[in-house]
Amino acid sequence: MDIEAAAVVRLVEQFLKEHNLRKTLAALQEETGVTINTVDNIGAFKSDIEKGNWEEVLSSVEQASIAQDKLVDLYEQIIFELVELQDLGPARALLRQTEPMEIMRVAHSDRYLRLEQLLSRTSFDKSLVYKGKETKESRRAEIASRLVREVSTAPPSRLVTLLGQAAQWQKQQGVISDGVPYDLFYARSLTVVSSENSAPSKLLATIKFPKNEHPSSLAFSPGGEYIATGSGGGFVEFWNAMTGKLANELEHQSSGAMMVMEDAVTSLAFSHSGELVCAGADDGKIKVWKVKSGSITKRFPAAQSQCVSSVVFSKDGTQILSGSADGTLRIHGLKSGNMLREFRGHTAGISGAVFTDDMSRVISTSEDGSVRIWDSISAECLHTVYPGTDKPGLSVQATHSLHAIPGRPNEFLVCTKSPNIYVLSSNGQVTRSFSAKQGTCNEFLAATVMPQGKLILAVSDTSTMHCFDIESGQPQDSTPKVLDVDVFGMACHPSLGLVAFFSSDRRVPIWTS
Repeated sequence: MDIEAAAVVRLVEQFLKEHNLRKTLAALQEETGVTINTVDNIGAFKSDIEKGNWEEVLSSVEQASIAQDKLVDLYEQIIFELVELQDLGPARALLRQTEPMEIMRVAHSDRYLRLEQLLSRTSFDKSLVYKGKETKESRRAEIASRLVREVSTAPPSRLVTLLGQAAQWQKQQGVISDGVPYDLFYARSLTVVSSENSAPSKLLATIKFPKNEHPSSLAFSPGGEYIATGSGGGFVEFWNAMTGKLANELEHQSSGAMMVMEDAVTSLAFSHSGELVCAGADDGKIKVWKVKSGSITKRFPAAQSQCVSSVVFSKDGTQILSGSADGTLRIHGLKSGNMLREFRGHTAGISGAVFTDDMSRVISTSEDGSVRIWDSISAECLHTVYPGTDKPGLSVQATHSLHAIPGRPNEFLVCTKSPNIYVLSSNGQVTRSFSAKQGTCNEFLAATVMPQGKLILAVSDTSTMHCFDIESGQPQDSTPKVLDVDVFGMACHPSLGLVAFFSSDRRVPIWTS
């Protein structure tokens, strides 16, 4: 199959347009003579013209090649409406500083002179602009019908999609190894240099949420390509883990379809294969979707009676373990959609829950300060541990996160609302403890473990990140603030030294070593 060079240029131009690299796009179009007359959505483009959303319309036509006579009509109508609104500054700028209006001045001097006269009047007279039965709305409709014939649309993220399909084919042929970073430009696998000698200390990228939205949960995909975020408005979205940009190569995100819960998304988890994502919400509901297509595979409308504070897939992908603010844990069958088991004993909300690798045990932490180890079949509580004390009482330290430690299948990290962090075994023994340097932390707000299981990262109430060596127990130097507000949660990349944070503001910063 022969591929035309112009088609490749158009793919690059579409990529530049989608990433708002306008100067580079203009330079490439001028250099090659190849243009793309595309808009993101023809229906939306037509609607913007008919509704007079001129800022959106100008942004679209600026990057397309449209016949000059049609641009002259469009710019003239925009000037009419700006004059009607007495917004004379932008009207003068359009008239005197744009190419279509310069063409009008030379080729249609009478029309140009009429616009100059309109700008000099103290009031707007529709009869001088619209003749007979013509109205502002009819002029917009006429211009829209002419312009939509000039443009087309193309599937979004075509370049990225084609590169992904090519990489997938190479993976099937054994050229690319699964799970090994690959340099697409140089066509070679990369050796991942361990970054476990120090904590992430510099900002790599930032995910930015729109106004009136904020992140309420996050998780890295098992392959490390995506960060999934849940929002206070109930949306689940996927972002490139290295750039913080929306992952538009995913089918549902490129088409504008959304993964939505009816309430704030309070917990997120990927299946171990990375094919599914599960979200728990503040109203006690759970939903499961396919990551690539965005199609929903299972709903649990009454998964918990209160907020779902924790969700996790079993290793074989057949079950979901959820924890709730009501203090209970439940195992749900992904195929049947039924609740299979319930675990009762905690006296406050669940802060974390995981399966052991062999799925024989469930480990849970709670705001009541206890860590409980359960038999996953009988739901019997086998051990109850209060880290930092021998028995419950006033000295109990409430827990707020629980994490499996990579490379240590029978050990788990427990972070408490204090300057202390603990490692527990699956039989309920505290095997290690870590404390922040005196005077540097009143309590930790979130914690995680780096991918090789050697370093613990924790964020304090001053939003400072602390780092501990699991073997020696020694704290490393703390880093600058990761956010300007209290951190609600954090997660680590499954193979690289990246960590992401979320809080009450509209940013998810991604830090690297």
